[in-house]
Amino acid sequence: MFGPRAGDLERIARMGLDAFVDEQLAAAAEPEDAEVQRRLAPLDTLSKTPGQILEKYSGDPRGPGIRRDILLDLQQAAVIRAVYSRRQLFEVMVDFWNNHFNVGFNKKFDYLLKPDDDRSSIRPHAMGTFRALLGASAKSPAVLQSLDNDSNVRGKINENYGRELLELHTVGADNGYTQQDVLDAARAFTGWSINTLREDAGKAGTFMYRPRAHDEDAKTVMGLRIPANGGMKDGEALLDFLAVHPNTARTLSLKLCRRFIADAPAESVVSAGAAAFTASKGDIKATLSAILRSPEFKASFGQKIKRPLEYVASALRAMDADTTAEPRMQQALAAMGQPLFLWQPPNGFPDTAGAYLGASSFLARWNFALDLANAAYKETRVKLDALAGKGDLIDGLAQRLFGGPLPASIKITLQPFASGRQTPQLVALMLCAPLFQVRG
Repeated sequence: MFGPRAGDLERIARMGLDAFVDEQLAAAAEPEDAEVQRRLAPLDTLSKTPGQILEKYSGDPRGPGIRRDILLDLQQAAVIRAVYSRRQLFEVMVDFWNNHFNVGFNKKFDYLLKPDDDRSSIRPHAMGTFRALLGASAKSPAVLQSLDNDSNVRGKINENYGRELLELHTVGADNGYTQQDVLDAARAFTGWSINTLREDAGKAGTFMYRPRAHDEDAKTVMGLRIPANGGMKDGEALLDFLAVHPNTARTLSLKLCRRFIADAPAESVVSAGAAAFTASKGDIKATLSAILRSPEFKASFGQKIKRPLEYVASALRAMDADTTAEPRMQQALAAMGQPLFLWQPPNGFPDTAGAYLGASSFLARWNFALDLANAAYKETRVKLDALAGKGDLIDGLAQRLFGGPLPASIKITLQPFASGRQTPQLVALMLCAPLFQVRG
C-alpha cells in the first residue's frame, strides 16, 4: 500500500495479512474507483491520444504550455491514485513498472507520448503477464522514441533500445550477454517505429512497423537463433525468449523484493520470487503472491525508508486529506528528490535509501509536513480536529499515524504541543518522526 487510512490496520488485523494480499491481488482486475475517476476528470490529457493532445494545442507539439500541462496532469494523477484508489497494490505496481520502463521527458516529444504509454502499455498489464507487459512496452511510442528506436533502421543501427531491453528491462546488466548480443537485439527491432505528424495527423504518435527499414539477415541473441527474413517476428521471438529467461526471473524478483521488503533482500525470498515467476511463465500476480506471503516480507517492518511519493501519499491517506495533488505539492516532491516522471536516465528513480537521505531532502519532508498541517496547500483540506478521535490527542494521532502508542519518553516530549492551538505543530512533528519515515 501507499500507507494505511483510518481503520485499515484494524481491518487487516481482523482478516489476516494473507487474506488482504488475496483481496489486493483480486482488486487489480476491478475497474478504477468512481471516486478516483471523478478526481481525475479535470486532468484531460490523461485520456487523450497524442493526436488529440496536439489538436487541443493547435497542432503544435512545441506550443506554449503543452509539456507543462501534460507533465502536471500525470504527476497529479499519480498522487491522486496513490491516495484514493482501493486498488493499492495495483497502483504500487503501476509506479514500479513506470520506473522499470522509464521514459524521461527529455527527448524529442516523449512528453506527448507518455500519457498513452501509462494508459495503454503500463496500466492494462501491470498485474498480468510480464510477456504482455514487455510486448506493450516494446511497441510503446514513448519508449521507442525515448530509447531512439524510431531511428533504428537497416544499415544504420541504433543500439539504445536493444541495450536497455537486455540491461534494464529483462535479464539485467552483466548477466550473460555480449556486445554482439546487444547489436543483434537492436537489429531484431529495426523498423519498429512511430507514425509522425507529417505522415498521418490522425495516427500521429502511434506505433507502426516499417518493413523496408528492417534488417532481414539472421541474428543470434544469447544463444537464440533468429532465422533470416522473419520481419517483425524477429522482435517478437526475442521478446518471447527474454520474457521467461531465468536471468529475467531473478532480476525482476530482486527488484520486486527490493521494492517490497528491503534495500538488500535476503537471497531466500529473491529465489522464491524467481521460482514463482518461472513456474507461472512470468505471471506477475503469482510472483507477487510468493513474495508477499514470505516470512521475509512479514518481518520487513522498518526496513524500507519511504520514497517521497510514498511519504506524501501515506501522510495524505493517514490524515484523510481532500486534495488535488496541486502544483505546489509536486514542487515539494521534487525538493524531496522525486519529481514524478522527470527522472532522466532510463533506469528509473532509485529504490534504495541512500538516494533520499540527504539533509536537503529531509528538510523538504519536514517542510511538507509543516505546510500540510498548517493548511498551506490551498487545494488540500485536512480536518485536524477529527484526526485523533475523542480520547487522548497524542495517543489518537499515534494510532492513526503509527498504528500503535508511542513510548512514554517520546509522548512526554510531545506533551507541550497537545493543546488546541498547537495541534498543527504536533501533527507536523509526528509526520516528521522516524517512525513515519519508514514503511510499517
